[in-house]
Amino acid sequence: MKRTRPLGILLPTFVALVAAWAVYKGSSARRLGTPMRADTSCHADPSTVADMGHLAPGAAPIACEPWDIGTGVTGYAWHAPSARATLLLQHGWGDYAQRYVRQNARLIPHLLGMGVSVYAFDMWGNGRSPGTRGLVDVRQAVDDHLAARRKLREQPETPSLPVFLFGHSLGAFVTATSVLRDQRDVSGAILLAPALDDFGPLLRGVGRAGAFLVPTLEVPTGEADISVQTRLPEAQGRLTRDTLVMLAGLPWPTAGGLAAVSHENWARYRGLRVPVLVVHGAADRVAAPTKSRDFIQMVASPDKTLHLVQGGVHAPLDDLGQEDTRRVILTWLEGRLRPTR
Repeated sequence: MKRTRPLGILLPTFVALVAAWAVYKGSSARRLGTPMRADTSCHADPSTVADMGHLAPGAAPIACEPWDIGTGVTGYAWHAPSARATLLLQHGWGDYAQRYVRQNARLIPHLLGMGVSVYAFDMWGNGRSPGTRGLVDVRQAVDDHLAARRKLREQPETPSLPVFLFGHSLGAFVTATSVLRDQRDVSGAILLAPALDDFGPLLRGVGRAGAFLVPTLEVPTGEADISVQTRLPEAQGRLTRDTLVMLAGLPWPTAGGLAAVSHENWARYRGLRVPVLVVHGAADRVAAPTKSRDFIQMVASPDKTLHLVQGGVHAPLDDLGQEDTRRVILTWLEGRLRPTR
């Protein structure tokens, strides 16, 4: 009786496994250079319309308009009448830009009310943008942000107006990294609960391995706890019911990319020269407020402010005291705008 050689079985099995893994790995990759996916939410979803009547009786509502930055993500623009400035808004992981219209302390209507036009886009894999849900390549997200800033310079109103940048959580990290790459034409950066850290070699290595081997799986962090985002029961309910919001754990590629780029950034923050405001909940368990303090101490900008929200958690604009947090942001911004004539 002829014996079957182990190699004759193992080699085809190994090849099949490698091929299956390659297909799995390729299925999670982002296709760059794709056109923006058609989005009708600006016309079909009333929650995307900024109601200005509660700020100034009789004021007309301001609807968003589609905005294509050229990288395939879904973008939006809200134009303020007689604009004094423009602001590029970058949401955090699992969130989306249009939620800043009716939620997040209605930040977009308040910005429009003070004459600041708002431009934004949903990160790849988030909100209304295409891609595997939650799967954000951090380096590509920074490239998207830089592309959006270049696109802003092409807007008819922008060349004569100051440009401010706003980001929350991972979006704040992306914003800070974008500024490190190019500090030109930035009148100020507002970082809300930024995900800043300097990860050690072990965590970076684990992140690289996880991103390479299992790009669609989440980093095991236990059951999601909505209370780390907000202490308001009504806000918790809105977040859990919103089908565009993700509350699960970070995918390995996102966590690995964050760890790697964070380490690259840490020493370079000393060269940041633009005006910067950091607002952070003092009780944030998602992004350490101590790292925001370290960041503010490092940056070279002579115009730098850290505001800690006492008792605040990771989403200060959705949390207790959200009006005070919004006031801090708007007051800082107003102090750096040209006076109205």
